[in-house]
Amino acid sequence: MKLEKLFKVENKELYTMDGQKYPLQGKALSVKWSDVEGSPEEYNEEFLAKLRDNLKSLEEKKEFVFIEPLFDKDGSKEGFTAAMKHTARRIKDCTSVIGFALPEEILEEKDFYIEELSAKHAHYCFFCKKDLGNDIVLY
Repeated sequence: MKLEKLFKVENKELYTMDGQKYPLQGKALSVKWSDVEGSPEEYNEEFLAKLRDNLKSLEEKKEFVFIEPLFDKDGSKEGFTAAMKHTARRIKDCTSVIGFALPEEILEEKDFYIEELSAKHAHYCFFCKKDLGNDIVLY
């Protein structure tokens, strides 16, 4: 199932496809790596099903969020990216998802992360909090 692109990034700002600027504040939904993956490559499908249900309820209200993954356990950056890619697959039909955040821990590998999550989700936008401040940078 391929979803229609609802948002675009222009000049590092987020817009709806009809050109309306879209605010980012308060639009992040935190998802802990440890909630997605209990042990390496063993995913918590019950958690992911509940996440999908929550996102579907937002969809009904026409609300949109970024998934903000939290790098909250020991493991490789590749393992983290694989867990978030699996998460994206489980929520693939949720139009309420604008895209994913890039945690500070993977910024050096951001191109790989974006490529992996965009492979089957070309409609996603990506962002990071610049220098952990309030500035948000979109990709």
